[in-house]
Amino acid sequence: MPKRIVENESIPEVSTRAVTLEKFRGVDLSSSVTNVAATRSPAAPNMMPSADGFPVKRPGWHAVLTLEGEVHGAYTLVKNGTAHRLVHAGTTLYKVTVGEDGAETAAAVYAEMADRESSGVQLNEKLWLLDGKTYLVYDGETVQPASAVATVPKITIAKAPNGKSGATSYLPVNLLTGKRTDSYRGTEETKAETVYYLSFNALTDTAVTAQVLQADGSWAAKAEGTDFTVDRPLGKVTFKTAPGKSPVDGEDNVQITYEVADRADTINKCRFCILYGVSGALDRVFAAGSPDEPNVDYWSEWSDPAYFGDVSYSILGQESSPIMGYSVLADTLVTHKQGEENGRNAFVRKGELDSDGFAVFKITNVIQGDGAVATRSFASLNSEPLFLTARGVYALTPSDVTGERYAQERSWYIGAALTREQALEKACATVWGRFYVLAVNGTLYLLDGAQKSYESKNPYSTYQYESYYWPGIPATCVWVEAGALRFGTAGGEVREFWPGTLAGQYNDGGQPVTAYWCTPLMNLGTWSNVKTVTNVWVVGKPYSRSGGEMYFITNKDYERLGRSYNIDIFDWNDSDFNRFTFYTLAGPVVAPMRKKAKKMQTFLLKVENPRPYAQFGLPAILIYFNLGALVTQGAFSNT
Repeated sequence: MPKRIVENESIPEVSTRAVTLEKFRGVDLSSSVTNVAATRSPAAPNMMPSADGFPVKRPGWHAVLTLEGEVHGAYTLVKNGTAHRLVHAGTTLYKVTVGEDGAETAAAVYAEMADRESSGVQLNEKLWLLDGKTYLVYDGETVQPASAVATVPKITIAKAPNGKSGATSYLPVNLLTGKRTDSYRGTEETKAETVYYLSFNALTDTAVTAQVLQADGSWAAKAEGTDFTVDRPLGKVTFKTAPGKSPVDGEDNVQITYEVADRADTINKCRFCILYGVSGALDRVFAAGSPDEPNVDYWSEWSDPAYFGDVSYSILGQESSPIMGYSVLADTLVTHKQGEENGRNAFVRKGELDSDGFAVFKITNVIQGDGAVATRSFASLNSEPLFLTARGVYALTPSDVTGERYAQERSWYIGAALTREQALEKACATVWGRFYVLAVNGTLYLLDGAQKSYESKNPYSTYQYESYYWPGIPATCVWVEAGALRFGTAGGEVREFWPGTLAGQYNDGGQPVTAYWCTPLMNLGTWSNVKTVTNVWVVGKPYSRSGGEMYFITNKDYERLGRSYNIDIFDWNDSDFNRFTFYTLAGPVVAPMRKKAKKMQTFLLKVENPRPYAQFGLPAILIYFNLGALVTQGAFSNT
């Protein structure tokens, strides 16, 4: 129907313009689709940056093990240059071995673990594990409760037989065991004494042992029932023959070892740990997470994870705010709380020796910021401690201005998505190369430590990490094994991501990985005029097998297919005669789309790669369009 010409109405001029999109970054899931920067995407599942910064499809995964029960954790003990690998699934701890053909097998080495997440550290060529049930130690051969190898401390020295004079406290009681030793010094005044009082009463039925120093400097063992009797309720030992005066002036001559009820559950019920020590040395185990003492943590003696002194603990903040985890910042230990009053959620301690040579861990600062929500979210990226809060991933950083430390957000670009996730307390994280990888509710979120950007919408943080996300990954825990990213599932599978060096490595257990990159919803420079997109050129990253489908979304069309394209480069190692080519140039390949998008106001291009085994990458996108008439009310009419 002919259009009526209104007097003095301007006749629209055709103006051809171009938009070039390149130097892509990550995703922006926090801005509205029209406010996303041109270099980022509002939707790009299963994409990641290549080594040269272009968005590419992630590699797929393959299953390497199937175990019984949900996978809770994985650990490696390096001993004498040999790596001993363990996986905790269900209530069982498995030792994993690799055959000559590369196939992995698992054998149970301990079957009484808690069916929940666990934590572990290596010290003194042993692996020390916490699961909230039993504090365990693995030496490369066997797993046993740490209490079975607990250090028996000498708690007093220079003690008089009557126990009332001369005693000097020496070492603290070990929480892991009820065994302890009292050391006595016989003098001229006490040489005839046969009754020796212990520091504790209410002894267990475990046999009491004693040693008496001889004139030649040797120690003679004395046995209960033969050389002495024991009054267990009173904690009293009666020798048949008085041990007498010490044959060496100033030296103790009697040592009695006995047992009372232990307090091993104080440590057994802890659920996570870290290595830290004086001046930042990694020579003590710090443990926390007991439901009985949510705001208390304990530390072991120097280089002895089998010895937790009963005086080696800190009470941090209120019971209502449990300890959630640890970070090491320079030479300090930061203990994170869930939600203290006034937001003072991170306690900074520094280890040092006091005037008597004993280790003390004094609080030097309390950092104000968001509380941690997931005990397994702590990891260090680029020497920067990261952890998950209810508002996203945060970091602890020194302020350039004041020298104080405070928490800053690092995940603004995926922050809105994270705040919508449920059950954040189950999240877990690891560092894989340049990425902090966070697993939440079947999605992996990646923060790229190699790409930092300042975001004006979050002025209180110095920078943000570019971000990516991989949906459909049902990870119950994540870790890195020999440089490869692995994850466990609720069904007991251990899965590993392929290195992505071959076209056939882009499938998840045989199913194709679907990935795409969406541009922002663009007004192409103006809201006032309608536009007609005349040409689109997609620059594809060169692979021996690649391709994609171009869709465009406008205010008039939803995911209209523009065209499909293939990229094939000749390779004898990957020949497909259905897509045979003599093209050998390993450079970017341009794929044009000439289907027009007419008289629209906004335009979004989606380039998808749903094809099995095919690689995919996007260095650039070029859009040509004609600028049309001004938008009038009629453009919104349905008539």
